[in-house]
Amino acid sequence: MKCKNCEEKEAAQYSKYTSGEFCSKECSRSYSTKNNRKEINNKISKTMVGKKRGNNDVKIECNYCKKEFEVEWKRRGQKLCSRSCSSSWKNTELGVGRIAGLASVKSQSENRRSKNEVHFAKLCKKYFNKVLTNEQMFNGWDADVIIEDIKFAVLWNGKWHYEKITEQHSVSQVKNRDKIKIKEIEAKGYKHYTIKDMGKENKAFVEKEFDKFICFLKQNDYICVR
Repeated sequence: MKCKNCEEKEAAQYSKYTSGEFCSKECSRSYSTKNNRKEINNKISKTMVGKKRGNNDVKIECNYCKKEFEVEWKRRGQKLCSRSCSSSWKNTELGVGRIAGLASVKSQSENRRSKNEVHFAKLCKKYFNKVLTNEQMFNGWDADVIIEDIKFAVLWNGKWHYEKITEQHSVSQVKNRDKIKIKEIEAKGYKHYTIKDMGKENKAFVEKEFDKFICFLKQNDYICVR
């Protein structure tokens, strides 16, 4: 019987290196490589999706259309396959909200935290056991006061949520971000409560809003009547 690969030499008897069809282990390997190259290439291709390839390209799944596309290795952080998908993604509620919202959520929590909001948080900490403030725990979004005892997120919305403050300020964008934030809060299994604050520092106003909040919780059986 001739060797299955070189077809010249006689095939060797079966050993741990050959199956009895080849004259040597070299011919056995050569045959396997030639006849299984397509299968091997397919396996390599699958494992290289999103990784460095020999030609310095990577395959990535588009965040918008979900189709695979190739980019140079240095551009492997690209998430969208085309300008069309980029424009479409930005025009969706998720795209607009996350681009405009998450980029500024940290600075907003630090710079726009009013004295009224701070006072409200202090009242909550006296009443409840575990209260957090401005924690970005809702898929990157934060809430002004988070009451872990009852899984409630309180949004203390100042004037800029409802009225145009500066030329660059967009009330519609703020409202859109607020809607997305509420969806993320609900997705985490929390209830939400919004307080509208259109004025300046006023402890009497804050205490009245706190009493209204506690009354709301009691009426809806979120907390026991004390």
